[in-house]
Amino acid sequence: MGATPPCVRRRLRHIAITALTAAVVFVLLAGTLADTANAGIFSDATSKLFGRSTRLDLAPIVGAPPDVAKALALWIVSAGKDNKLTITPDGTGSPYMLKGYLVATSEKKGAKISYILDIEDTKGQRVGRVSGEQLIAGRSGADPWSGVDTAAIRSLAAKIAPQIAATLSGGGSPPPVASGPAPSPSAPETAAPAPTARAAKGPVTTIVAPVSGAPGDGTKSLTAAIKKRLYAKGVKLATVQTGNTYTVKGIVSVTDGSGGKQSIRIDWQVLDPNGKRVGTVSQQNNIPKGSLDGPWGAVADAAAGAAADGIIKLLPKPSG
Repeated sequence: MGATPPCVRRRLRHIAITALTAAVVFVLLAGTLADTANAGIFSDATSKLFGRSTRLDLAPIVGAPPDVAKALALWIVSAGKDNKLTITPDGTGSPYMLKGYLVATSEKKGAKISYILDIEDTKGQRVGRVSGEQLIAGRSGADPWSGVDTAAIRSLAAKIAPQIAATLSGGGSPPPVASGPAPSPSAPETAAPAPTARAAKGPVTTIVAPVSGAPGDGTKSLTAAIKKRLYAKGVKLATVQTGNTYTVKGIVSVTDGSGGKQSIRIDWQVLDPNGKRVGTVSQQNNIPKGSLDGPWGAVADAAAGAAADGIIKLLPKPSG
């Protein structure tokens, strides 16, 4: 990156920010139970449209294989009609634009598709957001997209369209809760229970360990950014371990992919006072290769901001 012009490095970091903040996957573990939840950018779908036009253009969906993205776009158009929406793929004449991002991750019993769709006005300003995730039952493998069939895509569109309609009507988007596997003739869709923070006796403090494995200055900048975000949300930070101190440990892994891309994953582990892992908040997406080999800048703050709420959910609430 040393020979790369500053303007190019700034552009790559901007793309990395977009990639990281557009796709955040949370895995919250408590004992032997595994729950999933959305936080931060996935849950702030505040509506400011209040009953305005229901006509939207749909931009090409990012993050999925071309066949999946195209099929999902068609099913969203169809599901939109059932929710009194007029959605036009690749259109240019509607009052609003839909921009969608998808991420697929392998699970023990299949795959999980996380989605986020921004609603923008003609000036490119975001005026609404819908998000959520879908668990797709099937054989787990290296490629989570391999199990995404027509039924799963149709089910995903059926979840997305009502959220868009609710946001446009001014009622806000339905809560983006984690869902069960896509419906099948023998298994109806079910919702996973939301994780519950445990109560603790006495004051709870938190130590943020230095982030490991990050390229560039990520170790320093990510550690500082998550401390700042947690402190701003009322978490009591400590430097000395006590009997009621939890630890937040960030681990970054980067693997090279095809087409000049890299896959970056950030796992924020929360450990109890005995060192036992309470749960993990994970972030993963593809970024331009080498874009984080230097200063992380705003990428670190964006990543920390998206992860903070999920981390706080894993920390116990002090009892009165």
